[in-house]
Amino acid sequence: MQITRTEQATGGPNRTKREEMAPLLDGVRGCEPEQYPDCSPSEAWPWTTKPGVCTWTIQLASMKAFTEPFAALDTEAANETDAGGVATYPFSNIYLPLSDKRDEDGDLIIDVNPTNFDERMAYFMRLHSRYFENGLPAYGGTEVMEAIRAGDEHFMGELGKKPRSQRAVRSRVFWSDGLLNDAEAFLAYLGQAKAVDDPKASTVTPIGQHLEWDEVIAVALFGEEGGDGHKAYEQYAKFAKAHPWVHAYYFEGVTNGLEVAEDMALVTVPTLA
Repeated sequence: MQITRTEQATGGPNRTKREEMAPLLDGVRGCEPEQYPDCSPSEAWPWTTKPGVCTWTIQLASMKAFTEPFAALDTEAANETDAGGVATYPFSNIYLPLSDKRDEDGDLIIDVNPTNFDERMAYFMRLHSRYFENGLPAYGGTEVMEAIRAGDEHFMGELGKKPRSQRAVRSRVFWSDGLLNDAEAFLAYLGQAKAVDDPKASTVTPIGQHLEWDEVIAVALFGEEGGDGHKAYEQYAKFAKAHPWVHAYYFEGVTNGLEVAEDMALVTVPTLA
């Protein structure tokens, strides 16, 4: 699928330039989309430059629009409220499961698509009400590893019975605005994989090869001009130097979630799907 941008580029001087963003998965292998949204309190802090703006609302709009091209690839997900979509693993200082409800197969609901996104995210915030106030994150921190392990467990539960060579590449998107508090654990996790060239998956980036799966990680980082989001970007960019399947994108000063979504879709949606 080819992503065509329609939104005008905005943002501050440190925003990742659009010409530096290219599709990461341009090979014939399929991909399994996943997203990991940060639900830490800083997401709710008003921007000093724009007091009526906070990262959380931009992030939600970005996430919802981001699911659209993947739903278009999955006709069932696009047309049915309860069908699958993008697997979603929210995190704060712990993993916060998307739902405690089960689908018709008896599995816990972990997916969102454009049709059910608002309903499922609203239920998610009610389910974890001790972490939210007035629809905004209020408690916790920024620790991603529990959510990552939940994603690993689900991926293997879904695709682990297939031969490894037939498993889709994991296209893992992080949405965040802050430094990881469990950076050492995340680096240790990345250290369990090695960078390999796999032209069937990508001619653009090495793939992170774990024992049981292959992956690319794309990180969308939000923040106002001159804010702390740039420190988070620098942290992930440092990770990427030693682990080149990690790609960090900084959306400094961008308040249009549709703009962020189409940029992140451009880099993560397989071009030959």
